[in-house]
Amino acid sequence: MQFDQPNQREFITLISADRLRHHLPIATLPDEVTMQANLMKMGFGLLHSLAAAVVFLVLLSGSSAVAAGEGEAFIFLPGEAPRYGGQQGREADTTELLATTEQTGGVVGIFRQTIAPKSGPPTHVHGMEAEFCYVVSGQFNFKMGERVVSAPAGSFIFIPPRTPHTFQNIGTEPGVLLFGVTPGGFEKMFAERQGVDAQTNENLMAKHHMQVVGPPLR
Repeated sequence: MQFDQPNQREFITLISADRLRHHLPIATLPDEVTMQANLMKMGFGLLHSLAAAVVFLVLLSGSSAVAAGEGEAFIFLPGEAPRYGGQQGREADTTELLATTEQTGGVVGIFRQTIAPKSGPPTHVHGMEAEFCYVVSGQFNFKMGERVVSAPAGSFIFIPPRTPHTFQNIGTEPGVLLFGVTPGGFEKMFAERQGVDAQTNENLMAKHHMQVVGPPLR
């Protein structure tokens, strides 16, 4: 389903026509356009969040790993999730494990990453996991196949298994990404790679079905 998104010129036309029909002055038009534009931004932000939630629920409901009675409800309050630094060369990138495969009965793994400016992984593929990502804050470029797309805060990305992809924080401040993988398990790699050297990191990637197929974005 695709929604048409009216631009500011269309809002101006609609508001002007309405005012002329009712013989009202157009002096306050800029204020109304600003209000309408702000409402548009809020609405689109909610749509992006809803889209992320819908895909998440679809992935959960469609997985054969879901079974009655598996797992228990849990909650991580702010600052409570286990937090890990990156491997050598990416120590400033941190990962918080919000839901592991053990906690979700193998259905999904959820992790939140804070990515330093100009940082990002090499181009890689996941051999068996589908991955999805929501840009919480910051400005990123995402590469999927041969396509590079600008992804500001509020963007949602879905990556099927075996799809070459990567990303880079192109902003001047750390950015935050919320990731999910299904089935779960890949997220555990981040608990094992904190501070490791290049060879150990390569071994961990192979262990978790991740293969490097190209350089990082620059």
